[in-house]
Amino acid sequence: MVCYLWTGEYSSLFGKRAMTTFERYFIKEKETHKETKNPYYHLREKEEICSKILAEMNLNPNVGHIINSHTPVKEIKGENSIKANGKLIVIDGGFSKAYQLTTGIAGYTLLYNSCGMQLVAHEKFNSKKDVLLKGSDVLSVKRLVEKELERKKVLDTNEGERLLQEISALKSLLEYRYISLDK
Repeated sequence: MVCYLWTGEYSSLFGKRAMTTFERYFIKEKETHKETKNPYYHLREKEEICSKILAEMNLNPNVGHIINSHTPVKEIKGENSIKANGKLIVIDGGFSKAYQLTTGIAGYTLLYNSCGMQLVAHEKFNSKKDVLLKGSDVLSVKRLVEKELERKKVLDTNEGERLLQEISALKSLLEYRYISLDK
């Protein structure tokens, strides 16, 4: 079952007709290396499809996001990692050195804090020698995915809601204790 989920033609996790790792290692002809993607890869570009997926998972499509990983983004060919008007974000993109010639970058990091959501694209790391001799470093480019109009506070989170419930329970216990002491 695990093997099928990893490489199966109709697996919802794999998403391709076949894995061609073997072919890439042993066959020079690049036409044997092609991995045909399933419809998800085309449909994920559409905002209405992503909204339907979010709604199906009981998430608010107006504020929710689908985060994809383990999917190289060919930024070198102009592919954008922010898709469907910001509803879907691909956060992989070439962390592995083997993919960096294909992607043109060294991957992405998704940042989220009370000020909003940002996607950071990382440039390839060349060598320690370049860093020491030329003072070059790994550069990163930030892309705003979503800017919060109003900063989120702890109160606005699930943890904030839990803390409010805990405070309410403690206040009830405190009231009960004072009433019990008066009698």
